[in-house]
Amino acid sequence: MRYEIKEEITMAQRIELDGYTLNLSDPILYIDNQSRGRSGHMTHAMVQWAPGKIIDFNANCSARIHRGHSTFGWVEYRLSEDGGETFSDFHTFPYSWQSFIDGEHTISVEKAVGCDNGRIVAFCLRNCPTTVCQPWGTPMVVCSDDGAQTWSDARELCNWAGRTYDAVYHKGVIYVLHFCNDGTGHFCGEKPEHVYRIYTSHDNAQTFQELCVVPIPSLGRGYGAMQFDDQDRLHVYAYNINDERHMDHVITEDFGRTWGDPETCYLDKAIRNPQTAWMDGLFLLHGRAENGRGFVLYASGDGSSWSEGTIIAPPKLGCYYSNNLVLPAENGRSKLLIQYSDTYNNKQVNVKHMWLRIDPAADLP
Repeated sequence: MRYEIKEEITMAQRIELDGYTLNLSDPILYIDNQSRGRSGHMTHAMVQWAPGKIIDFNANCSARIHRGHSTFGWVEYRLSEDGGETFSDFHTFPYSWQSFIDGEHTISVEKAVGCDNGRIVAFCLRNCPTTVCQPWGTPMVVCSDDGAQTWSDARELCNWAGRTYDAVYHKGVIYVLHFCNDGTGHFCGEKPEHVYRIYTSHDNAQTFQELCVVPIPSLGRGYGAMQFDDQDRLHVYAYNINDERHMDHVITEDFGRTWGDPETCYLDKAIRNPQTAWMDGLFLLHGRAENGRGFVLYASGDGSSWSEGTIIAPPKLGCYYSNNLVLPAENGRSKLLIQYSDTYNNKQVNVKHMWLRIDPAADLP
């Protein structure tokens, strides 16, 4: 069975900015958890692992435990061969199912990358099975070399328990942003050892090495995002629980060997669990707005000074975990597939998709 997502992208919302317009489609119901009596907390990894071929992970969680806002369940994935227009039926991610029935951990897959050789690399978070998600075990890595038909055994990424917040594949190298906080207390940093570390792999996830400790404040910080721009500068961002309107930001121009001084980015509607993209010369940023008041979208030319935020989905509780995937478009411009959780009852969530396109001012009527 195949699930049709959208035959044609119909843009429903236009955000006019200086020199360009962000065009957003209507939300598209991607996973109807309500009809199957389930929920879908966390796990939004998406990656294109070959031209037009996408894997999209989702959580199949209890709708009753913690009112649907927990990782009690397993991970599924669906496959697309036409650039996200249609998707296959659900496949069960074997490592998550085995962990679930063994009862030691539940698994989330918040990030994944696709390598040049076609390998899919999933970064797995090991959650406590009796709480919402934390404390966490050490992070694990699982790979597929046949388009997600079979999967390798899980291997440890590093010996620091905590949460892997982002992973990118750039010029043949995997970069992984891991927050070394096991979550036995708060999910935001509480101790000096709660730092952000970057790990790299130069052999398509066969091995990983610690690259650096990111010189960004970590006390009171949580979540995190990484993004390369077109000048090979790597930007790292972190959420500040004590000041949601000022997101931490630091840049390296030599692939993590040295870093600039940390700064903060002002965001007028704030940000939680930030997700970033670089597309057609712009940075894009989305996540929960301040105090969870809606799903907010920003744009920037330099990754530091951001546009006025636009609420693209209304305020609801317990949702708007998100991710995105940049995909090529037929006209030479890219399109962004945004995936996010959306409450249908209490903290029980469905999963929705939304497409974004950038139009330069010269192309506008």
